[in-house]
Parts: sequence; structure tokens; C-alpha cells
Amino acid sequence: MFKELESVPNFPEIEREILKYWEETDPVSILKKERENSPEFVYYDGPITANGTPHYGHVLTWTLKDIIPRYQSLKGNYVSRNLGWDCQGLPVEIEVEKKLGIKNKDEVEKYGIGKFNEICKNTVLNTKGKIYEYEKRMGRFVDTNDEYFTMNPDFIESMWWSIKELFDKGLIYEDYKTIAYSPLAGTTLSSHEVKEGGYKDVEDQFIIAKFKLIEEGNHFPTYLLAYTTTPWTLYGNLLIGIKKGGSYSKVKVGEEYYVVSTELVPTIFTEPYQIVESFDAEKLVNRNYEPIFRHYQHKSSEGAFKVVYATHASTSEGTGLVHLAPYGEEDFNILFSLKIKSFDYLDDTAHFTSEIPELEGKFYKSANALIIEDLKKNNKCFSSGKVIHRVPMCYRTKVPLIYKPVKSWYLDVEKIKPRLIEEYQKVNYVPKHIKTGLAKVWYENVKNWCLSRNRFWGTPIPIWKNDETGELKVIGSFKELEDLAGVKLQDPHRPFVDEITFQESGRPGTFRRIPDVLDVWYDSGSVPFAKTHYPFEVSIDGEKNPTFKKRFPAQYISEGSDQVHLWFYTMMVLSVALFDKKPYENAIVTGMILDKDASKLSKSKGNYPELEEVLQNYGADIFRFFILSTPLAECEATKFYEELLKDARKEFFIIYWNTVKFFTTYANIHNFEPEPNFKVDESKNVMDEWILA
Repeated sequence: MFKELESVPNFPEIEREILKYWEETDPVSILKKERENSPEFVYYDGPITANGTPHYGHVLTWTLKDIIPRYQSLKGNYVSRNLGWDCQGLPVEIEVEKKLGIKNKDEVEKYGIGKFNEICKNTVLNTKGKIYEYEKRMGRFVDTNDEYFTMNPDFIESMWWSIKELFDKGLIYEDYKTIAYSPLAGTTLSSHEVKEGGYKDVEDQFIIAKFKLIEEGNHFPTYLLAYTTTPWTLYGNLLIGIKKGGSYSKVKVGEEYYVVSTELVPTIFTEPYQIVESFDAEKLVNRNYEPIFRHYQHKSSEGAFKVVYATHASTSEGTGLVHLAPYGEEDFNILFSLKIKSFDYLDDTAHFTSEIPELEGKFYKSANALIIEDLKKNNKCFSSGKVIHRVPMCYRTKVPLIYKPVKSWYLDVEKIKPRLIEEYQKVNYVPKHIKTGLAKVWYENVKNWCLSRNRFWGTPIPIWKNDETGELKVIGSFKELEDLAGVKLQDPHRPFVDEITFQESGRPGTFRRIPDVLDVWYDSGSVPFAKTHYPFEVSIDGEKNPTFKKRFPAQYISEGSDQVHLWFYTMMVLSVALFDKKPYENAIVTGMILDKDASKLSKSKGNYPELEEVLQNYGADIFRFFILSTPLAECEATKFYEELLKDARKEFFIIYWNTVKFFTTYANIHNFEPEPNFKVDESKNVMDEWILA
């Protein structure tokens, strides 16, 4: 007899019964045992950040991480349903700072790094349970005996090994550069993090500042006019940049002369003006001008306060002249090429330091109005106002980034760029246009990776520096540190690792760890080797790194399109740099779930049903069916709203249910018992073919 089915199915209740059955029978363990001698299909689980409540983006990737392994299991392959947890970095720190009411890094240090990091760790462990429950409810098979945590000592030790390997290969170096900086987080960001934050239109104050040319025998002053939306950087002005080959004009207004782009004269001047002469940019180069502020006037001895060519200057924007200071990436490169030393008058939270006494303690943006007012009083402001323009945003704190000169540690990605391009092109991307589109653009424009973060809850960079000689020692294992310091490392996190110092017999100075931690994306990028504790894993029979050998590279990974320049990229960089090989063979790139009006899902807008409601009212299978019946797996954006779930329920699930109910009802009436080796004769009837399929 077949089980009688209800006329009106309660799919969420049926799913709860199935989950209970799985809990009792543990199908994941059964599959592992049944397939232990079968060929292995390997996928990497992209580590989910263990903070906050899961959302639809997570459900989308969980579905793709379940159906492909499930299919491979059905084909007879061994599949380890591994699970990854991204435990460290800014996302967790920001969560804890909110909980504690902490506003900046100084307050963290006053609170105590040890206590702060302990709360970060517990936050991860507490959130993990909630995420894990949602994964199970979505029908995903996961193996808790094969999960990794990026905060675990074994994972961190593998990262230490990789840093030493890369350092020994000449790929890691320290440099002083102007780089993207998050004022609220108080740390630098890498190029892939900047891309993740994107750009936003914001209103800022602008100024066209007047820089007085040094001229002999001229009774009327001549000013270079430079436009900027960052008045706070004017204290750091060292050069004026112009476009090579551009046309510039000297314009008389009243008793003053101004130099601007010839093309922009009509848009800059509203009062009656007279063009005295027009000339090529060459006539301006190397002309000297007076510093607009006197704080760094001694820099003239290094070649500052003159006009130079700048590739980012345009004769069709602003005034055609740009002011150069250490707070611009292109500016810094020009200063460096001319051997003009940079400086920084902002602290870790972007407040003015004592280098600018009159603004000490002021937040950089708050100082703009004061600076403009001061320049007006001293006849150094041609015009000012407000403008809406696009600025880069911090992807974690959601506040504008600035560019700031900072001493940081870098991975020389540009050195391995040719190999990166060769290896990424071997990957089978789904859809195929990712390889020739998103991925191609990113890999062809890679920049060196800023690895260091001046933060707390992260993997400490294993570099110890001699406080007298400056000598560096890069530590590649916990045992190596123990041998040097004579102390066993109990916890590889701050502040415990910071407390370990050592000396070398007969040599001056003490080796102390540099204070930085690694970019959290280095954690994610280390997954292929660190999840197996490479190169420290030894099997019972003495074989070295057996798991890594079997599971590198992965045959499959899947994430959203943003991960092309994040997780996919950082794994590729580290795997090519360390093993000269791509870390994965196939990658499915998913699209974005939008609301009914094709807008991004937003918690503040409330433009989507809560995930809990969907699971309670429709169940996981209906939502998974929706995902798999849309172009989301082809990296296309797809609208999502409740009516679509109703349609899926009605047009597929209810029809399927009624079909089965029809069969079971009449099978029971006629006492039908299927034969053990029941076969159906071939039929060309389309309905028969559909049922047999």
C-alpha cells in the first residue's frame, strides 16, 4: 500500500518531517561511507562571514553549492560537503564596536585588545549556529566534520607559511604609498575592496584656489587657478599639474591675471575679462609659485612649488590645472618620481594632527569651510561653492574613502601578472562572457595588493622587526617562533602574539612583531591550502599533505559576480604565486536578486518578504525551484516577489503533487504492487516519455 496523500499539501510541514528524518539518519555520513572508494569531486565552500542574519544572496549561493555536489553524488562520486567560516576582519569588528558603543580604534585599545578580540570570537561562534540552521532548512547537505574556520590556529599557521614563502620569493615588500583609506575603520583598503564599495554621489564643497606665480618686474599679480573638491588637501599642496600639449591662456580681470585652460575660459569667468595671450603648456612648466600655506614651504629645497606635467590633468575639466598633494594616488607617484618626500597631517581617524596647529583635532571634512574662509580673507580664493560628485565608498562602513599616504606591506601582483592571466583563462566560467568581460578587465588591470591592516581581529602578519637594526625575520610556523623566542604560542591572535619578543646572541636590539594584521581577503584567498593545514598536515602513515594533494585544484566553485574580483581573485593570486597553478577549474557566477521594480533589495526600504516568512509560508523547495528556473545561475539579475512563489507552487508543485496523489489513490484501489525489476516497454507517446524521464 502507498501512503495516502493529503488533498491540500503543506509543503513547509513536509520539509520539517524530511529534516527530522535526515537528523535521525545522517545521510551525509551514509553517502561518505558508501562513496569512500569512489572518484572524488572537489568543491570549495566560499567562507561565509559569520556575522548578521542570512539573506537571499546567501540562499542563492547555498542552492548552487548544494545541487552540483548532489548531482555528483548521484553520479557515484565521493563529495565532501565542506563548510567554511570567514571569522575575522572588519565585518566582525564593526559588529562588536556597535555592540560596545565604541567609535574608533583608540577606544578599542583603551577597552583592551584581548577583551575586544574575545568578544569578536564569541560573536562569530554565536552567529554560526543561526546561519548553520538556515543552511539546513534550505535543504543543503553539509558535513560538520569537514568545516574550517579562518580564525583557527591551524588555518593561521598555514597563512604564516604562505607569507614567508612569498617573502622569500621576493613578492612581499614594504612601501610608503598613497592608498585608499577608510577614516571610520581607520585602516587601508586594497583595490578589490575599493571596487566592492563602489561609488556614490555626495555633496562636497569645492574651491578654485589662487596660486601666485613668482614673476619679476610685473606690478600686477598673476595667479594659477586650480579647482579641487578636497579643500582639506590644500595644506599639503606641493606642485601644480598641467596637461602636456594643452593650450593655456593668461586672462586679465580687473587688476589681476589668471592662468587657466584656453577651452575653459568662458565657463570660469563671469565678469568681463580679456585674454592677454594663449600659449602651449610648455611655457608654464617649471615656473615657480608661492606656497598657498606656509607650513611646508621648506619643501621648495626639494623642488616643490613649481608647475609640472600631470597625466591626470585635463584641459576640459575644472580649470585645466590640478593641485598636487600627498593625498592623491597620481599626485603621490609624481612627487615620488621627483624625489619630493611626502608627509601626512591626518591621524588614523582622519583628524588633523599638531602639524597643522590651527586645525588640530578637526575632522578632515569639517575643516573644509574653515580653510575656504581663511583663503578668502587672504585673497587666495577665486570662487567656491558646493558640488555633487562621485566618490569611492568604504564597503564596510558605508562612508566616503580618502586617499592617504601610509606605510604598508604589499604583495607584488604585477610581477606575476602574465601567469595570472594565463591561469585564469584556463578556468571554465559559467556564463562564458565572464572570462572575456568582468574577469578579463580585472586581470588586465591588476594592482599590487596592500596586505596590511592596522586593526585588531585578524591574522597577525608574522614579521618581527629588530628595534635597533631594522632587520626583519619572517616566521613561517609556530614551531619556528617557539625556537627563536623560547616561548610556546598559546593563541596566534593579538595581543598574545604581540607579547612574544626575542633577541639573538651577541647582536643588538630586540625583535618585536609589527602591529599589523592581514587583509581579511587574504584569509579567504588561502582556503585551498589553509583549510587542510598545508604544509603541516601528515597522515597516520606519514604521508605529507595527502588531503591537499587530492583536493587541489577544486573542480567547482560558485559565488555572486562581485566575487570575480574578490574571493575568486584572491584565491587565484595566492595559488599562482605559491603553486604556479590555478586553484579551481569551473566557476558558476550568479546574478543579483532584485525586487518587483528591478531595484536592489534593501532592508530599509522593506521591498522584499523576510526569508523566515518565505520558509514558513512556502518552504525551501519552492524558493530553490524559483532560483533554478531563472537566469540567476547565468549571472543575470532577476526580479523576485511573493507572487512568483505562488506561481511556482501552483504551476509545478501542486501539479506534481496531484499527479502522485492520482497514482497512489488508484494504485491502492487496485492493490498495485510494483515488481522489483519493473520495466516499461518503450513508447513514442510524448506523455510516456515525459513521465519516464
